[in-house]
This record gives sequence, C-alpha cells and structure tokens, in this order.
Amino acid sequence: MRSSAEDVLEYLIIKVLAGKDNVVNALSDYFIVGESPSVVALKYGLSKHQVRGYAQRIIEKMGSATKARVLLKYAVPVVIKIKPIVKKLNGAFVKCMVCGEELPIQIIEDHIRKKHAAIVEEYMYSTIELIRRNIAVESR
Repeated sequence: MRSSAEDVLEYLIIKVLAGKDNVVNALSDYFIVGESPSVVALKYGLSKHQVRGYAQRIIEKMGSATKARVLLKYAVPVVIKIKPIVKKLNGAFVKCMVCGEELPIQIIEDHIRKKHAAIVEEYMYSTIELIRRNIAVESR
C-alpha cells in the first residue's frame, strides 16, 4: 500500500512529465513561499481557482497543509528537474515522445499514468531516494 506522500509525489511527477511544470512551481510558491492564489495564478498563467484546486488536492492527499508544505519543500527541487516526455504540437495537442501518440492536452496526464506507469514509478523511487539524501545532508 502506498503512502500519501507517494501519492503526492506521483501527482507532481506526472504534472512535470506532462509538461505542466508551471503547476508544480505554482504549488511551491503557494505552499513554501506563501504567495496568495491570485498572485500565483497571475505568475504562472493559471486561474486562482485552479491554484486552489491543485492545493486542495495536495492537502487532501497529505492530510494537512503543514505536511504538504514539508513534502513540497523537499520534493519540488528534485521533481522540477525531471524532463517532460511530451512535446506540444499546438494549443490543443501534444505528442508523447515515449510511444509517439498524438493526444489532446486534456488527457495527457491520464495517458502517462496508464501507459507509462513504469516511468512514473522509476522517477518516484529515484525522487524518494534523492529527498532522503537531501534530508540527511541537511541534518548534519
């Protein structure tokens, strides 16, 4: 059984793999920097309702905003370095660079979650290991 932290890491990794690193950066600014949803939304081209929705999903998965803040503090610097596996074709379609499928941008995250679960899992476990190392270094 997976932990809530692993669920959040998977969520963040899929966002980055889908080329939506702006969402991960927005969550970082909201939780870690403490910027308001309106400021974050303007900065990253989202609506304040989207920012609140993304934040609420993270809080629900973690159980509290405090736990979410701690996880994001360590996870975002690692996750944000992951390269997307999609290429934008236009405003509505992307191409998966792993399998070559061209898909509407609305379903790319679901595609990655279902078709490329092994990639997501590999990134998740390497991310967990890097977070552990960073915490160990910080603790010294």
